[in-house]
Amino acid sequence: MPGLKISIRTKVLLVAVLLLTIPYVGYQFVREMENHLRDSLEQSLLGAAQALAGALHDRAGLLDESPPDSTRKGEIYAHPLPRNMQIDGYLEDWGAHLGQLEPLGGADSGPEGPAARYVAGKHGPYLYLLVTVRDARIVYRGLPVQARPRADYVKVVTVTADGERRAYFFHSVSPGWITAYALAGPGDGEAGPRLRQESRIRAEWRETRDGYLVEARIPLALLGARMGIEVGDTDQPSGTGAPRRMSTSGAGPVLQPGPLVLPSESIEALIKSLGRTPGRRIWVVDADRRVLARGGSLDRETEPVPVNPLFALVLPPPPAEMFEEQPIVARFTGPEVRAALGGRATSRWRTTRHPGTYVVSAAHPVWKDTGIVGAVVVEETTLGIQTVRREALANLFNKTLIVCFFGALVLLLFATRISVRLRRLRNEAAEAIDTHGRVVGKLSASRAGDEIGDLARDFSAMMERLREYNHYLEQLARRLSHELRTPITVVRSSLDAMELDQSADDQGIYLSRARDGLRRLDVIISRMSEATRLEQALQESEPERFDLREVIGASVEAYRLAWPHREFHYEAPDRPCSIHGMPDLVVQMLDKLAGNALDFATPDTPIEIAIERRGEVIVLEVRNLGPLLPGEMADKLFQSMVSIRADKSPEDPHLGLGLYIVRLIAEAHGARARAFNLPGGDGVSMQIAFPESAGS
Repeated sequence: MPGLKISIRTKVLLVAVLLLTIPYVGYQFVREMENHLRDSLEQSLLGAAQALAGALHDRAGLLDESPPDSTRKGEIYAHPLPRNMQIDGYLEDWGAHLGQLEPLGGADSGPEGPAARYVAGKHGPYLYLLVTVRDARIVYRGLPVQARPRADYVKVVTVTADGERRAYFFHSVSPGWITAYALAGPGDGEAGPRLRQESRIRAEWRETRDGYLVEARIPLALLGARMGIEVGDTDQPSGTGAPRRMSTSGAGPVLQPGPLVLPSESIEALIKSLGRTPGRRIWVVDADRRVLARGGSLDRETEPVPVNPLFALVLPPPPAEMFEEQPIVARFTGPEVRAALGGRATSRWRTTRHPGTYVVSAAHPVWKDTGIVGAVVVEETTLGIQTVRREALANLFNKTLIVCFFGALVLLLFATRISVRLRRLRNEAAEAIDTHGRVVGKLSASRAGDEIGDLARDFSAMMERLREYNHYLEQLARRLSHELRTPITVVRSSLDAMELDQSADDQGIYLSRARDGLRRLDVIISRMSEATRLEQALQESEPERFDLREVIGASVEAYRLAWPHREFHYEAPDRPCSIHGMPDLVVQMLDKLAGNALDFATPDTPIEIAIERRGEVIVLEVRNLGPLLPGEMADKLFQSMVSIRADKSPEDPHLGLGLYIVRLIAEAHGARARAFNLPGGDGVSMQIAFPESAGS
């Protein structure tokens, strides 16, 4: 944007903002990892459910086929209890099981619910029973004890495996500890002698705010596979009027016991034998979805990992506990159970009361020869995945902060260093040239190996060449005046002499001297424009393929004729050395090299001209014995207007353009011109190296 100046440090800091993509990429990686962990958890639960289902298939007797629907009427399910219950008439021991109170049929329900309800549980060898009755008037029995007293009562009826029907009565003369009475035989019986105390049953009768409750402990040895519960309610102790009967089988005149479903200790033992995974819960249900066994818990011990308080707002800690108590259910209903009982293993994700925490449940059918007899459900929460995710994100954020801080700091220091170096280079360049365009300063050559160091060295070399060029231009007037003064003086003196001396004999001498002076002036002007004419010739000439040996050989023969008093040695390879270029310009280049060698060669020493193949390069070399090149001028000889000749008036003027023309012709042929002292330290060598692209 024009007018908007942004420093390098600001730009680098803006680039440093890209470091913020690191946490985003890391967050996406953590999310993908979380998805993989969820898939792995789901597959693990399915595998565990399949393993337990396979173990139950090998023990087919642990799960029986469900009875027909007609025989399941009045079914009583005994919940597994975590401990022995205290028979004291108080409800604290029952805990969450109070939410599983089942109604007894046969009486209308009021606004407060059914008039009589019950819940059964099993722990060890006992069946625990809790019956609550809403009764505005409690009628206690009198003496003697009767099977059907004219009072409120609770009765438990069971049918043993051999078909014997037994009844246990719970009634009392007052609240508190009560004695259970057993009545055995067909029917309920009315005979007093057949009614006897059952000391193995413990029971408590306690009045409540709206009625009473009965809490009892019955040994499982006294119960059969079928069981029923009946509550009798009478408001007339005199016995007038039939009492209300509420039972598990409905309002019929005879209590029909239903199936007694007990938790399977064998299946629970099998679950324990397969090992318990922390935070994993297992359910085994029959074909009617009744829970036969359960094991494990969704709670798992997790050690809190300290997290930066700033991250705690973004990464809330996972819940320490999933549920305060084991959920109490008699039947396990859910789409995964229905699918498993239908023969298809499946899984389900459901939410919890903790946001972001889910429960994964996997169900697998249990097969028997006759079909599906049950299902195994394995549950686990995502608490472990949440913990891993939180720790991973916390580590990611911590490391990202460190990386971004140090990365931005390093970039800032780096940008500052670059800015300082560029500012120093800018200041040196600005101070090196004054307002009149003269080079008055010097750039320090940096030793750094990066691009700024290369730029500083290039600027330093450029400034040095500008200084030399300016020095040459400053000396050009003196050189030109020196070169022009002699011929002008010759012409002026000749003309003055002709004016003073009118003799015809002397005028020829004066005219000859004047012509010689004019010739030297013409040579100076021609050499000054020679470089310009050469550049134009390079653009207009058409290159051709020619043998370098023949062109150089012919030129050497011409040099021997032009300078018969000097010796020329020529060496060339036997095979042709073809290059693509302009032969006449190559000859002009060799003329400059030969002339330069003649000017500096020691008298009576040969000029050596050689062509040599060095791998894929053709080298043209001109050597002469004589003064060595100054060390600082070896790389500057081929520049424009550079000369190392003594500042005297020679016969022929020299303006430092000869080797510059050599470089122009060499570059036009893709070649490189070099000048260096001979290894023996007795002369100088000029080389023109033609690359492979120039030769074929």
